[in-house]
Amino acid sequence: MSGIFHDGHWYGNTGMVCRRCGNPVYQSEHAEYSYQCFRCDEDLYSFEVTEQDGFYLPKVIVARPVNGISLNEGLEYLLDGNREVRIFNNQPEAEAFLLANGFIREDLEFLYFVEVADDRLQADRREG
Repeated sequence: MSGIFHDGHWYGNTGMVCRRCGNPVYQSEHAEYSYQCFRCDEDLYSFEVTEQDGFYLPKVIVARPVNGISLNEGLEYLLDGNREVRIFNNQPEAEAFLLANGFIREDLEFLYFVEVADDRLQADRREG
């Protein structure tokens, strides 16, 4: 699944972007609005967003619930050789890496592919 963690909540990708800043938008928590843009820190009506380019593939990091237990609030992130969070150019690249390194396709259903904007992590970095 693709999306972001923001303030401890998972927001799935909507396929829409903010008309002001061009960043992905997510479903609003307020009934009167359709979407919210975390970059602009605004709730938006549907006319304030547009469809994402069909070829848009955001950078992602791979995460799973702490110790693989979905009841845990924290996430564990895939690290590179320097013990830094590994950032992939897109989800297909991340999936190919995982499959080449011992994961099977069914394993991918239990992982989060957390979108990254401008090489900055948009993930809630609370470690468990």
